[in-house]
Amino acid sequence: MSTVIYTRHLVEHRYGRPLEDLRRHGAHGGSGDPVLPIVLRRLDGLAATNAHARAARRNLDAAWQRCRSGEPVLDDLVLRYAAEVVDFERQEQSEAEAVWDLLDVRLLLDQPADRRPSAVRTGPAPGDEDLMAVARQVAAHLPRLNRETLRQGLHYRGVHVSNRRLGTVLRRLRTERDHH
Repeated sequence: MSTVIYTRHLVEHRYGRPLEDLRRHGAHGGSGDPVLPIVLRRLDGLAATNAHARAARRNLDAAWQRCRSGEPVLDDLVLRYAAEVVDFERQEQSEAEAVWDLLDVRLLLDQPADRRPSAVRTGPAPGDEDLMAVARQVAAHLPRLNRETLRQGLHYRGVHVSNRRLGTVLRRLRTERDHH
């Protein structure tokens, strides 16, 4: 998978919407996300660089084919196109990394101010019973108990759990509901 396609999929995954929707909302200023316009501009730049790199690869391939057919004067042309391909690939990687960094910034902006990630844990992860108590409170206010609504409710309260642990909590809550 090319860097451009991977980056596009990553943007769509992080925002939870197709790129076309993001462009439409970003163009009308309706997203409310300060990072989105920058991500979209950087993604456009990445796509343009990718197009230039593909063209340079085609030029290199054509020059290489002509050189192999016995035209030795084309050696310099092959070297020039090869250098161009390397430059565009480096630029493409750099632009992709810039988009990835912006997506990381967006994740940090989405976190509540008092829950910034730190290098050192300040305490243990919530115990199972503590987590279950919070999850019960969240579930009591949910019209429908499913993985996504439970995750959002827990995140709103500042509790972040792995997908695996969330599944365990969800099963326990459903079992408790069925017994009552």
